[in-house]
Amino acid sequence: MLTIDDLLELLEDGKWHDAKEIIDDSKFHDLKVEMVINFLSEFDFVELDKKGQKVKLTPSLCKFLRKIKLIEEKESVSELEVL
Repeated sequence: MLTIDDLLELLEDGKWHDAKEIIDDSKFHDLKVEMVINFLSEFDFVELDKKGQKVKLTPSLCKFLRKIKLIEEKESVSELEVL
């Protein structure tokens, strides 16, 4: 089942991605991909190029996800140090 996390992970590089590419790479049903992309777009998490049928994360969400990843990496290192 497609989750928003799965789609965000595919888009985390901040580059434009074809909807077809997302569907092919993820093996998600095209209707689900479209629904999740529309949801993310409605709340300004992604930018849409409807003419070219492309999608990418907004710069602010990209920056936020990178910070979260950095925090998670630091926490996992800290947990290993405790062991």
